[in-house]
Amino acid sequence: MDSCSKRGVSDGELVRVFNELHYSNGGEPMFDKYNGISIVAAGDGWAEGELEVSRHSLNPHGIVHGGALAALADTVGGAATFAAYRRGCVTVNYSMNFLRPAWGSNRKIRCRAQAVKLGRTLSVFGMSLTDDEGMEVASGNFTFYITGWMKSEEEKEPGAI
Repeated sequence: MDSCSKRGVSDGELVRVFNELHYSNGGEPMFDKYNGISIVAAGDGWAEGELEVSRHSLNPHGIVHGGALAALADTVGGAATFAAYRRGCVTVNYSMNFLRPAWGSNRKIRCRAQAVKLGRTLSVFGMSLTDDEGMEVASGNFTFYITGWMKSEEEKEPGAI
């Protein structure tokens, strides 16, 4: 049943499976896709993703909203956890440091998640978010609880989202 066993799965296959899971809402994009977030690379204990900056990503000051940056980091951390465990996860805790403005003139904000600790049920990842010029605009630490394999449409309870 697990199409991503630890052996013999390419980094590209990890990205494909993770992204496929995020369109499992009856073909409609889920939160990350709806908000311009995508995973572009992943491997054992790390992942990289991007936020496509749009006017919907900005706060009233023309800066990428801190919530958009946190959502990017959370999604990329979830992908890194998936890459490390080949199982689903939920966020337990996070802290973000906003280091400089991520101006709306940026086309993309990039995030890299790297494992700090991979435990039996909890994982911790360090995040670095950079702008188009490669300047770090935010960093953070995220803790994830490993839940198990993500349910397919057929396995979901009736009425579940």
